[in-house]
Amino acid sequence: MIQEFKNFGYFINEVTTPQSVLDEIKNRESMIDVGENVDGHVDGTFRLSTSLKDLEALVVPYFLDYDKRFNFFKHIIPSIGYAELKADLVMNDAWVSFQNKYEFNPSHTHPGLLSFVIWLDIPYDRPSEIEHSPGKSRSNKSGSFTLYYTNTLGSVETLDILLDPTFNNKMITFPAGLKHSVQ
Repeated sequence: MIQEFKNFGYFINEVTTPQSVLDEIKNRESMIDVGENVDGHVDGTFRLSTSLKDLEALVVPYFLDYDKRFNFFKHIIPSIGYAELKADLVMNDAWVSFQNKYEFNPSHTHPGLLSFVIWLDIPYDRPSEIEHSPGKSRSNKSGSFTLYYTNTLGSVETLDILLDPTFNNKMITFPAGLKHSVQ
């Protein structure tokens, strides 16, 4: 008999970001700056407030699909002290980061059960990123979204998603407690 170790994965889906979210993002000067609450070296992290419910309507169905695929809630809910999920999923908070050249967000987690990132405007392609990168690294990871996880032997592994404009309007869904970074 062959048995596999269970683990969680991630989803990447193409999404249509609600217009209310895009409108709120365009009106950056009226947004609440929450940069002091993040560990990142990013000069622009703002709380989404007026469009939160529309964003929740977009994201929650993907969270439910994630649970169907990985049976996530059955495994994670007892670990935080509950026997089962007895409430609807809600989004209490969301923010947007405007990341500029040379800025990065080091390894971190998010509060809650599941998390997501929607990429809206990636302005570079991989060849130009490599061409303009200092040094001669064998694995140029500038402009990457990296997930950190332990394998079945306890070693820390990384999964680098090398971003380029093909990721615009795509959303990644993953466990909120999974460490990740943005280079």
